[in-house]
Amino acid sequence: MEVKTHRIGQSSEDYLETILELEKKGKVRSVDIARIMNVSKPSVNKAMNVLKDMNYITQEDYGDVRLTEEGRKLAESVLERHRLLAAFFKDVLKVSEETADLDACKVEHVVSEETLSKIKEFMNK
Repeated sequence: MEVKTHRIGQSSEDYLETILELEKKGKVRSVDIARIMNVSKPSVNKAMNVLKDMNYITQEDYGDVRLTEEGRKLAESVLERHRLLAAFFKDVLKVSEETADLDACKVEHVVSEETLSKIKEFMNK
């Protein structure tokens, strides 16, 4: 099943991607999200409320953040786009790893499924 990601904004996608990455290391706390994303704790709390309303995460009052099944699918889709684009920029275009990662973070939110599909096809050759 293909996940459509145009329903939410770049900021929400970035939060989901960060939560997914943090989950791999254990519990996800708002303070960790704030640190990694370099944003304030109130900004994280506001974003978590938005993501809860969209049913992408669950979080008890001041508790750990957890992705819902739908949130996990969307976060994995964003992360896959990021990794594919970063690899394309680095391996094909020979951009530095740091620049490839930064550019992938920007492009992953706006690139079409058609373009992603063609990049993936190219990378698999």
